[in-house]
Amino acid sequence: MQPDQKMSLWELLNYVLFTYGDLKISILRVAIGALILVGAYFIFHFFRKWMMHLSIAEKLGLKRWRSFIRIIRLFFIFGAGLGSLSMLGLKTKQVLAFQLFATDKIEFTVTHLLVVLAILFVTRFILNLIEYHFDNKINQKQFDRGRGRSIYTIVQYLIWFTAIVLSLQALGLKLTWVVASSAAFLAGIGFGLQNLFNDFISGLIILFDRSLEVYDIVELNDGTVGRVLEINLRSSKILTRNNQVLIVPNSKFTRDTIVNWSHNEENTRFHVSVGVAYGSEVRLVEKLLLEAANGHEDISTEPKPFVRFNDFGNSSLDFQLYFWTSNSFFVENLKSELRFAIDDLFSKNDINIPFPQRDVHFKNPIIIQKDPS
Repeated sequence: MQPDQKMSLWELLNYVLFTYGDLKISILRVAIGALILVGAYFIFHFFRKWMMHLSIAEKLGLKRWRSFIRIIRLFFIFGAGLGSLSMLGLKTKQVLAFQLFATDKIEFTVTHLLVVLAILFVTRFILNLIEYHFDNKINQKQFDRGRGRSIYTIVQYLIWFTAIVLSLQALGLKLTWVVASSAAFLAGIGFGLQNLFNDFISGLIILFDRSLEVYDIVELNDGTVGRVLEINLRSSKILTRNNQVLIVPNSKFTRDTIVNWSHNEENTRFHVSVGVAYGSEVRLVEKLLLEAANGHEDISTEPKPFVRFNDFGNSSLDFQLYFWTSNSFFVENLKSELRFAIDDLFSKNDINIPFPQRDVHFKNPIIIQKDPS
């Protein structure tokens, strides 16, 4: 084209910006590629708003909704990217066959990367759907909460294991070669990771024999009481009464003696001790203690609370009030409220709670003389 000639719009759009081999990148191709990306962006946001209008986010929950949106975004990016590259003159087969890296055993291309990413995202989406199903069953009382979470954890690990196997096969790796290659490595570090392997095996034992389940109330050897939040392969999370989260190795649960207050049934028996002065009417004391227990909404009516006349103490008649409650996690607060109620009832009925006293008798009389000064 001569310098004095005017360039038409079509010629301007087809003006080649640069070339790369046989590939010629024109203004038109760049513009259409950019329009595809911008269009995909707006379509994705319109789709997300439409899904939110249908209250899908509320039904799935925030965590599953975000996972669902990530997968949809991935497909939009993948489709828009391929469309843009095609408009630039790149063939889809060339893009997918582009080699990222290669070794003697495997050749890793864009196709392999996309397949692995798709497997991981789809796996996560499937797990979210399964978790949603389990949560619905739990909310509908068709599943016990702890048992439902334990079953879901087992299913989760099985699905992730399957996803990893599929990803390795997608890369062209044979499982026999992977196992053989890792055997020597694992044997070399096995002695240093004995505790870690012990925790993994303990995690599997806990999940399958269900001696410990999510939401169980447990008491550790050091007296710490907490609620089980998660049971993972290596460790479990325990929420204490101080709102602290303990990360406990699973081997501790299989090695030590752990009190599980929720293993048999939700109701657990506790007691409050109290002493009254000698001469108090013991049947009235029993009646008042039962009245305090029956007046608390967190104490179960079946089995019924009962009072035990425990002993004739040095300074008091000792009683114990036994009761059952499903609110084991906050039982210390419940005990405190019971003591307040007992003290109030005793005060109204002239029942005294004594304090320890000692009478000292001298064998020989003591003469007390006044200081003359």
